[in-house]
Amino acid sequence: MITIEELNEVLKHAKNRKSCGLDNLPMKLWKFGGNELKIHLIELFNKIIDKNQMPQEWKTGMVINIHKKEQKANVKIIEAILYCPQLTNYVYLQT
Repeated sequence: MITIEELNEVLKHAKNRKSCGLDNLPMKLWKFGGNELKIHLIELFNKIIDKNQMPQEWKTGMVINIHKKEQKANVKIIEAILYCPQLTNYVYLQT
């Protein structure tokens, strides 16, 4: 089971300036949304762990290919980014 202390520790290390993801929710919302929001998150995460089932929406992602800054001329050198809901990353860290 995930505790408030564990969630706070994960959120403390999360970067504020990352893109929102498919859910369009900024990391600052999760970090500074208050204890009531965190309690609901913990309940959600623990339910996911108990049922061993992730919400279907969290299983969806979009792969975006971008050129590395130094290598724009070489189309073979690209970086793939998986764009998915923000919270998906933090559930995976805990399970």
